[in-house]
Amino acid sequence: MSVPVAYATIIVIWSTTPLGILWSSETLSPVTAIASRMLLAAAFGYALLRLLKIDLIWSAKALKAYAASLLGVYAAMLCTYMAAGYVPSGVISVMYALSPVISNLLSRLIIGGGRLSRVRLLSFFISFAGLIAIFKDDWVIQENGWIGLLLLVLAVFMYSLSGVLVQKQNFQAHPLSITVGTLLLSLPLFALSWFLLDGDMPSIDWSSRSPWAVIYLAFVGSLLGFACYFYIIKELGATAVATVTLTTPVFALALGNILNGEAITSDLLVGTSLILIGLMMYYRSTESRIEEKMSVESEPVKTSVKTC
Repeated sequence: MSVPVAYATIIVIWSTTPLGILWSSETLSPVTAIASRMLLAAAFGYALLRLLKIDLIWSAKALKAYAASLLGVYAAMLCTYMAAGYVPSGVISVMYALSPVISNLLSRLIIGGGRLSRVRLLSFFISFAGLIAIFKDDWVIQENGWIGLLLLVLAVFMYSLSGVLVQKQNFQAHPLSITVGTLLLSLPLFALSWFLLDGDMPSIDWSSRSPWAVIYLAFVGSLLGFACYFYIIKELGATAVATVTLTTPVFALALGNILNGEAITSDLLVGTSLILIGLMMYYRSTESRIEEKMSVESEPVKTSVKTC
């Protein structure tokens, strides 16, 4: 799979995932929905590994990489599913748009390197101003939406931290192998969460959208989505994969409005716009630094050619 194809796949998946999360919890509890999704994804993924004859590695280094991935696969996803009961589906994608900012800050703290320019600082403030604007929306204040937003802030933090820790581990393996290994390790945690937070055997209503959303999210959202995610992290790094969030909030908000009748308020539009403007400034700054670095590195070569 090429990097452009992986990017396009993630854009489609991440644009439809928030609505799928909301629909999967219509007739199922959030913890039952996410546990069922990961169980199906792990089972199908393991079968696919055997079919393709891809090794599932259980070395100490592999386990460290899987453990780092669990923050995103288990902790972040559980918080996201719990938040879906309080916020519109499009807001989930908007909140995850903050992941590049948080990933960059965590990457500097954990991995090191690079400098925090004035443009980047300004982009951070603009993005977080957008977050504040969303917190001021009526549904947040009047309908306990703040609970969902706080859960999403925690989810995005853990998701971003997971990506940085996976990058730091630098574990070289097939993306599908990393995905399945992480999913398998997450199953006991999801089972424990289901026992503590729910515990009732689910009654599946096949006439509702919930079971179909779970199946879609299991095979497409989890398996294919996480495989593309780990592939891009391996090729380009944790911050690079987050550039997808520049486009997915717009699509997710539109899908929520068209398919689920979710209102798009002025505060939500302002907040989303500020977050995306901040991200655009951030990436423009990144591109400028890369071009500057390439120019500096090429200078000795130009000098030597002239000397010859």
